[in-house]
Amino acid sequence: RRRAEFESVAEMCGVSNVEDLAWTRADGGDCEETPFWYVELPDERTARAIASRALLVKAILEAWGSAPDEGGLRDAVAAYDESRKTPYLAPGTTFKVEVEDFGVRRGSKDILKRVGDLGLPFLGKADLKNPEHLFWSVVSDTKETPSLPQTPRHCFFGRVVGQSDRSTLKRYDLKQRSYLGPTSMDAEMALLMANFAQARPGGVILDPFCGTGSMLVAAAHYGAMTMGIDIDIRVIKHGKSARKSGSKFGVKASDGSSVDVWTNFAQYGLQPPVALFVGDLHALPTRRFGLEGTLQGIVADPPYGVRAGGRKSGGRKPLPEDYAIPEEMRETHIPSTAPYPFAEMNDDLMELAARFLSIGGRLTFFLPGSTEDAEREIRDLPAHPALRLRWHSLETFNQIWGRRLVTYEKIHPYDVEVARKAREDAVAARAASDEPDLIERMRALVYDQVPAEAKRRKRYEKFHGVPPPDALTERASAET
Repeated sequence: RRRAEFESVAEMCGVSNVEDLAWTRADGGDCEETPFWYVELPDERTARAIASRALLVKAILEAWGSAPDEGGLRDAVAAYDESRKTPYLAPGTTFKVEVEDFGVRRGSKDILKRVGDLGLPFLGKADLKNPEHLFWSVVSDTKETPSLPQTPRHCFFGRVVGQSDRSTLKRYDLKQRSYLGPTSMDAEMALLMANFAQARPGGVILDPFCGTGSMLVAAAHYGAMTMGIDIDIRVIKHGKSARKSGSKFGVKASDGSSVDVWTNFAQYGLQPPVALFVGDLHALPTRRFGLEGTLQGIVADPPYGVRAGGRKSGGRKPLPEDYAIPEEMRETHIPSTAPYPFAEMNDDLMELAARFLSIGGRLTFFLPGSTEDAEREIRDLPAHPALRLRWHSLETFNQIWGRRLVTYEKIHPYDVEVARKAREDAVAARAASDEPDLIERMRALVYDQVPAEAKRRKRYEKFHGVPPPDALTERASAET
C-alpha cells in the first residue's frame, strides 16, 4: 500500500512511467515489510512534493550512506560524493541531526556519539528549532520487537529532502466532526483513498455510497470538486439532530437544529459538493451522454455486507410503470429496497467507472478479504474491458479476515457492446460455477471462526434446541 500511494502521488507530481521505478530494499534483507527503500526520483522538488502529500511516506532522504554496523556506515558516508556533501556542511549554514530509529529505544541519548563517530566536518552551526538542513541518523534493529517486521540490523545516515505532514489527520479526526454515521470512513483511510483516486483541482470525484460524506471531504481537501449518491434520503438530505449523541438520521433536535453533509464541508471551510443525489447505483439517476467520460475519480466503500448485505431499489410487490408517489408523502417517503447481491453490485460499480471516468481516471474501493484465501481472491477480483487493475492490498481486522483496497485505471473508451458482452460472460460464468462467491466464502469464514459468532451459535442452539442455519442458507433465504 505504501508503494501504491507513493506511485499514485508521484504521477500527479509529474513522474512518468512510475511502474518502471526501480525499488530496492535499503537494508539488504528480503522482508517485503521493510520501511526502508531506495528509489531514484528526477529532482528534489519532485521528492518534496511527493513527501508533502503522501500519508504513508514518513520522509524522503538523500542517502549519504548505509551499512550493517556503525563502522561500515562511517566508511560509506566518507565515500559519498564530496560535492554533494560540502554545501550542507559549509560555514554559515545551520543544521540539525535527529534520531529516527526503528525497533530501537533510547537511541536519541546517543546522538552526540553517533554524529561524532561519523567524522563529518560540520562547519556550520547547530540549530535545533529552525535549521536550514535536517539530517536523520537511523538504526534499524527489530530482533527484540517481535511485533515489527523482522528485518536485518542496519544503520543509515542521510539528508532529509521532504517530510510528510501528518497534521492533516488531526484536522479531520472523526471525533471532532459535526456529522457522522456508524460507517463514516476514518480520516486517514479517506485521505489515502483520495490519493489513490488522484484527487486534485480541476476534476470531480464521485462517491456512489457517500453516506455522511467522509470520502468526499477528503477529496475536497485536495482541491477536487465532489459529487455523492446514496440510497438513503435521510442521510444525505435530512441529516440528523445537532446533538452529539443519541441522534438519529432524519430527526431534528427539539429546537429544530440539525447537521448534514453540507455541515461537514462548512466546518472545514471546504468547497461543498457540486451535487448530492438520492439514488441507487443499480438504477443511476443520470441521463445518458451527460457525465460520460468526465470524472477524475470514483471512491467507494460498498455495503458488501459480510454480516448484512447491501440494498438496492425494489421490493416484494411490483409497481406499475406509471406509479407516482402522492404529493403529500414525497417529503418523508422512504422507498422500499431489495437485497443487492454482491456480484451484481461489483458489476454495477465497474460499469459506473467504465462509463463515467475519463481516460486515466481511477476507481478505488473496498472488498472483503481473508488471510487464508488471499491468492484465490486476487485471482477473482472484478474486471472490466475498459479498466485495468493497478493496485490491491489487504488490511486485516484480525487473524482471519479484513478488507482489500483495490484501485483500477480506465485505459479504454467505453464501448456499450463490449461492456454488455463482458458482463453477460461474467454472469454466465458465475451461474455455471459450483464454487461459492467471495462474499459467501467470507460469511462462512466469519460465522465459523470468529469467537463472537461461535458464542452466538451456542446461544441460538441452547434457546431453540437446534443449531442455527449456516451462513450460506441464511444468505439464500434473505435473497429469496
